[in-house]
Amino acid sequence: MLDVENSSLKYFEDYKKKHNAKRYQEDCDDFELREHIRNDLMKKQNSQCAYCERKIEKYNSHIEHIEPRDKAHKLECEYSNLVLSCNNLDSCGDYKDSTEWNKNFIHPVLNNPTKYFDYSFNGEILASNENANETIKFLNLNNRKLTSLRKNLALQLINMKDIDNIELYFCEFENFVKFMLK
Repeated sequence: MLDVENSSLKYFEDYKKKHNAKRYQEDCDDFELREHIRNDLMKKQNSQCAYCERKIEKYNSHIEHIEPRDKAHKLECEYSNLVLSCNNLDSCGDYKDSTEWNKNFIHPVLNNPTKYFDYSFNGEILASNENANETIKFLNLNNRKLTSLRKNLALQLINMKDIDNIELYFCEFENFVKFMLK
């Protein structure tokens, strides 16, 4: 999972004040506002899903409420509760939303996910504690497709290990790449 810094955007704060926004779906239903949020999150997340770190494009992703709107009404319109997630139904935000909420989930904005996860050369994410293990299961981050992609990337990294600044050649799985290059 990416470590997405917590910040509050002036345009979002101004919009919320002007419209007295309390409910995201109803009060923030504004194309321009969502475009600002999406563009900002794309930059902050290096065009990667906040959960699995796969490369995302602007419109093959969705603005994700980390803590679900139905469980955390006070966080509906808080920027710190928003990330971009890929649209993979087998993992990440869509998968999370299809399961029961896990309050022990490692928050990608409020926590530093890089402290909790390591990686294996076979593409699996390894947990450093029980919360990390629950997060991996909650987001299904070790599903066959993701582990296969990470394993293939590890093989590429091994073959290219002597190239200077090799990490610049890869635009997804940022923390996996950094871990493999240690």
